[in-house]
Amino acid sequence: MNTTILKTAAIAIAAVVMCAGAAQAADVIGSSYSAAELAKVREWEKTWAGKKIDKTNVEQVAALLPESYAGIYKNPEQWGAPADGMYFTVVPYTPVTETRGFVEATSKYAPMVRKNPDGSIANLAEIAGRPFPEPKDGLEAAYNFELNNHGDSAHYRRFSPNINPASKSEREADQEYWEYCFVNRTEIDPRPAVAANPKGYQRGKFLHMYAPPEFLNTRMYTIRFIDPAQEEIAYLWYSQFRRIRRLSTTQRTDAIDGSDLIYDDEYFWDGQILRNSYTLAGTKELLCSRHTDMKQTRRESGQAVVNNLALERCKTLVVSVVNNDPNYIYSKRVWYLDPESYLILWTEIYDKKGSFWKCFMQNCNMVKTQTGEMKHFIVGSQFIDFQSKHAGLSDHQKTFEPVISGPTPDDMFSVSYLQKTY
Repeated sequence: MNTTILKTAAIAIAAVVMCAGAAQAADVIGSSYSAAELAKVREWEKTWAGKKIDKTNVEQVAALLPESYAGIYKNPEQWGAPADGMYFTVVPYTPVTETRGFVEATSKYAPMVRKNPDGSIANLAEIAGRPFPEPKDGLEAAYNFELNNHGDSAHYRRFSPNINPASKSEREADQEYWEYCFVNRTEIDPRPAVAANPKGYQRGKFLHMYAPPEFLNTRMYTIRFIDPAQEEIAYLWYSQFRRIRRLSTTQRTDAIDGSDLIYDDEYFWDGQILRNSYTLAGTKELLCSRHTDMKQTRRESGQAVVNNLALERCKTLVVSVVNNDPNYIYSKRVWYLDPESYLILWTEIYDKKGSFWKCFMQNCNMVKTQTGEMKHFIVGSQFIDFQSKHAGLSDHQKTFEPVISGPTPDDMFSVSYLQKTY
């Protein structure tokens, strides 16, 4: 029997089992589809699940893709496609479950959320889990994204080349990341917040660079504060110059190492929530990379988007995001949020003139945490700049599997740790 059919059948059976196990959690954290809607999706999957999508048939599912990405699969030769073309596989929709700690925290703290007159959360440091299980507006949906704690801590290493599809050339980057939540904790004690936090940290992130060669052992850490009026701080250690440099908040819109990304693009938004205004614009069904194993993907050098992504239907929440700074580099972002994990699955980005500029795809999967549970986690991303026809990607599984809810050094987010000798 065809191996693709066998794999698809196995996924479908697993989906049924997960649906039953996820029913109680869905009552707390939400679901992409109602029973009636899911029945229609299952009918559609009888035709499409297990099918390889490439230039020969992508038009038939183009309505379920961002127009820009449908264009990539229609014209793969313009985007560095290998001899066998560019393709992905449709897989059955599988509900995303949350950890027991996250569900329990949502049940406990969501009723306690207090809002300020501007809609922000007054007691952000005292809660955890999903603050708004049924978001009524864009700001509430944005806070659901913000309080996805990625497991209280995360450690991963990502391969992330900058790609020129026209010349099929690329510049390699190799970076190791650590993340740590000081508040909004659901998996590891102390919960919901660390007791000793005199500076009011919300979240810390540490980066160690291995490539390109000129950045070997360059390191950076950033801190997000609980107080939304306090801008993030970031310190960079240039290993080749042996100097510490503090990055200003204005540099968050600088391109990162010649790529088409800015610092705010991490997670598809990496800044204080109140720096933007949000409009909940409805829902949109899209084919999304919600259960992709990056180890199963394939790519040749210079190829803009990896082959063999697993894409499934998901009724995403559409949120229009406009920065409050009129001089900001983007006039608008559009988020397509997973209503079960509140990760941003797709984002479309417009330049200052309002013209379409970039579209990024998030690759996610269920990853086993150090506590033995499964967490929906970002395992890769695809970045496309459609004006310059450049591309980039990240693969968080190439070197080792992400370590979620594991130990993190207490002194990692400090200038002295940046200067650690290697």
